[in-house]
Amino acid sequence: MIREALSYLYVNAKVMAKEGKFISSHKWDDLWGCASPGEILSLLEGTDYFPYFSEGALNDARELEKAVLKEYSHLGREISRIIPKSAPQLQEFILRKWDVINLRTIMRGIHGGLGKELIMDSLVEGGEMDLSFFTRLLDVESMDDFVVLLEKTPYHSLSDVLTKYNETKNLYFLESTLDKIYWAYLWQSILKGKGIKEFKDFVERCVEAQNLKIILRAKSNNMTLEEINSFLIPECPLLEEILPVFDEENISDLIPLLEDTVYFEPLASVEQEYEKTGSVLFFEDMLDNLITKKADEIRKKKPFGAGPLIGFLISKDMEVQNLLAIIRSTGVNLDKETIRESLMRK
Repeated sequence: MIREALSYLYVNAKVMAKEGKFISSHKWDDLWGCASPGEILSLLEGTDYFPYFSEGALNDARELEKAVLKEYSHLGREISRIIPKSAPQLQEFILRKWDVINLRTIMRGIHGGLGKELIMDSLVEGGEMDLSFFTRLLDVESMDDFVVLLEKTPYHSLSDVLTKYNETKNLYFLESTLDKIYWAYLWQSILKGKGIKEFKDFVERCVEAQNLKIILRAKSNNMTLEEINSFLIPECPLLEEILPVFDEENISDLIPLLEDTVYFEPLASVEQEYEKTGSVLFFEDMLDNLITKKADEIRKKKPFGAGPLIGFLISKDMEVQNLLAIIRSTGVNLDKETIRESLMRK
């Protein structure tokens, strides 16, 4: 135990210093009302994001968003270099996320018919795969060509849903498979290795939440188990009662099957909101909250080991996602109160 605490001493000191520059609660109150990139940029002075802003970010939401992501990716690489060697899965958790983000960016660009330069400008260095590899992917003329180039990578199984994408032109099939590849690889790596118990518990919560998101969204869209089964992350006991009755039951019947789990009360509490609006985002927000709570729980339980690092990574991700939501809202006509309520649910 003492050896483990010592191995995390430096990285925990690093993240605790970084936490001191998190966006304060009173600054969030100002940010949610911003109507332009320039207003957002001025409020972020003194944060770790500010040195990454270019002059163009004053008037361009895309430039502002890219700067935020660049800071986030640089931080991830910095932390990954000082993580104890006894926790390789933590490093994979941090770095592979950026490979997935870049692949998703390219897929959306191809799907939307965006030019090579525009897609390239949206890529962010920071993953296990070199940025030059993603550049080569941009030379393709179709989604089929893109997937072929992934044949010798961990993402080769995107080819399994390529036919479905071509039939429907719905990115859901490719993006859901991409998410499954990321979580399934990490989960299997943890199950087969001798990783940190607390990180295993955290990833298990993430895997369960990801599977529940797929199930709830599928039920909302009247999809069958056969249509979504390939997107579900395997070795997830939580699904044992749900899957056999998936096709016969609706959402209100499936939620009670989770009665003996941490998911039941949060999901049941927003069921009426779902019925009023038809939006599964209420369920997804609750599942994201449970992931955050798990990270906080681990942090308190393991204050001298991996706990502070896990808690920091989730808090940082939440800050970035909320900040990106505010930045993107400046380019569209969204009600600011709706944005604020969305951030408060996180």
